[in-house]
Amino acid sequence: MTIIVAVKYRLQPGKRDELLSFVSENVANTRREPGNLEYTHYPSLEDEQEMFVFEMWEDLKNLDDHIRMPHYVAFSDRRMPMLESWEARIYEAGLLREVKKAPLSD
Repeated sequence: MTIIVAVKYRLQPGKRDELLSFVSENVANTRREPGNLEYTHYPSLEDEQEMFVFEMWEDLKNLDDHIRMPHYVAFSDRRMPMLESWEARIYEAGLLREVKKAPLSD
């Protein structure tokens, strides 16, 4: 069962550059973890305080292991004081099927 995690968080004013200075190390380390399929941080183009994180994991065990990894704990401890708010949603990805396009006219 593939797991998708979507995280949206809001930084305190003036913290974006500081966060961006150390987020790439966490991204690189996370992408090497067992069971990680995708892990990317996206800064908003419209609001410099907003960030979006997209994650995909092979299963919940891999996600649970991730949040205990020393590199992630260190990243989280450094990031949390910089946040105004955050929200995470976890989804189970269903089976993907190929959808065939029907002709628009006969």
